[in-house]
Amino acid sequence: MQAAMYIFTFLAVLCAAALGTILLRENRKTGIYDGIDHFRRHIDALSPDARRNVVARQIKNDDSGQSRSPRL
Repeated sequence: MQAAMYIFTFLAVLCAAALGTILLRENRKTGIYDGIDHFRRHIDALSPDARRNVVARQIKNDDSGQSRSPRL
């Protein structure tokens, strides 16, 4: 009877640790919008010469109405 209680306690602690680990890892994941914000900050940090092609391409897509996704 004593051994069964120790085994049950060990399994309960092991399951609680696994659940805690899963919950912590899920909360640390970044979403798609975090990635978009990171990309925009990176582009904004570049010099105007370095981002000229990206801006020109965006303006061209906006003028032609072929924008693939709405600006968030």
